[in-house]
Formats: sequence, C-alpha cells, structure tokens
Amino acid sequence: MSVVSFPHPNKLLVIESLDYPNAYDFHTPHRHDYFEIILVKEGEGKQLIDFTESTLKANDIYVVYPGQIHLLNRNTSQGLLIQFHKNIFDYIFPVKHHQLYFQQSNIRLPEEAFEHIYALTEIISTLCRTKELSALSIHKAYSYLKIILITLIEHSSQAFETDDSNFVSSFLSLISEQIKEKRKVGDYADKMNYSIDKLTVLCRKYLGKTPLKLIHEELLIEIRRMMVVSDLSLKEISFELNFDSTANFSAFIKNATGLTPKELQESLQVNDHS
Repeated sequence: MSVVSFPHPNKLLVIESLDYPNAYDFHTPHRHDYFEIILVKEGEGKQLIDFTESTLKANDIYVVYPGQIHLLNRNTSQGLLIQFHKNIFDYIFPVKHHQLYFQQSNIRLPEEAFEHIYALTEIISTLCRTKELSALSIHKAYSYLKIILITLIEHSSQAFETDDSNFVSSFLSLISEQIKEKRKVGDYADKMNYSIDKLTVLCRKYLGKTPLKLIHEELLIEIRRMMVVSDLSLKEISFELNFDSTANFSAFIKNATGLTPKELQESLQVNDHS
C-alpha cells in the first residue's frame, strides 16, 4: 500500500468536512505525506494513530503527522479536517513543522479555546472555497492557520519549562526523520548540539526514557508501519531500514516484541481486519 499524497497538489492548505468522500480507501490503515488536524465537533467514532486507538469525543483535536499510520472510523462524528502540506511552513514563520510533533496525538482544549479554533477553521474554509482567491486572501488564510497552530503548540508545551519547551518536539521529530539511517545516541546528541549525558538527562526528565529506548521505539514503529502499508518483503524491509543482516533484524524484533518478524506481520494483518 502506497503513501496517500496530499489530495490537492496545487494548494498548500485545504479544509474538509470530517465525513468528506476520500479519494483513497480510508477503511484500512494508511499513511499521509501531509499534516492533518482533526476537529471533532460532536458525535462518536474511533481513531487509530501509530497503533494507538482512542475514542472520538466532542471537542477533541487530533494531529496526524506525515508518515504516521492512521485509520479514522467516523461513525456519527461530525467536524472539520485541516489538511496542509509541509511547504506551508515557509509562509507561517516562526512556526516550525517539528513543533507539531506532540507526545499525545489527542489534544483537549477548554471549550472556549476549541470553539475559537473551530470558528477560525470555518473562516479558512470559506476563504479556500473562493474561486479567485487573491494573494492577500491566501496569506490571510495562512495567518488564521498560524494562530491555530500556535494555540495548539502553546497548549501542548505548558507542561515543559520554557528553556527546553522545544526539546521534546525537536528530538522526536529528528528521530522520526533519521531513523532509517541513524541508531546511535551520539548521532542525535551531535545533531542537537548536546552531550550524550545532557541528552540522556533531558529524555529522562521529559519523556521518562533513555534516548536509546526512544530510538528503538521509533524504529519498531517504522518497522510496523512498513509491514502494514508497503508491499515489501521482510528481507526488503530489513534492507530499507539499514540492518546489517536479516538475523539482526529478526533479533531486534524478537527482543522488542517477543515475536518473529513473520509473527509480528501476521498479528498486524489480523488487527487490520478486526
């Protein structure tokens, strides 16, 4: 199964109803190459993001990052989707894409804040439906999006001290981007201009885990993603993820899950159709 590309290649920002008819098979797990923010106005449903399932509730907000495994069962839920391409961050400085890489995909705001974000999204939707949208109006829509994103970022970072408020999103985003090539803690410490000791202290403080544990968790997520959404063989997945050998690939999965690669793949296929 291939990655689902941004549905409007000539635009950077699109607003859709939560129940809009997707152009792809949205009944099976898939991954996007764009950001999607889900605003649940009312009703119920189920949401699966990177193998973590949650129940949709009124006033819920979900952020789906490019590359994450995603499956949305809408049931009776109503709301709006904000879909935007990574290139939009060229126009909404100083917001950066990695700041949306939240620890929890489900964001719950006070009702007043949710209603404000929802109203701004409706304004963007009205602007985007205009056939001949001026350059100024396009930037007006981007400005509304910037307000929405800053609100979400501020809410998600309230638990962190100001000096290190970007650490979590920066580190998790870096792991996600580099996991196919880099496995060593030292590589990530160098990228972030930290010593290994400093990186370890920050990871334990904010994430409760060592950097190596987080790297291995991301690697396992990527393996599971590829098993679900690609047609590659297990050997090809091992090669794509730069394992030295299929034996090391198997040993990693066995240590992490207690399953062989084939058993893990079969268990994911069962879950897909449950």
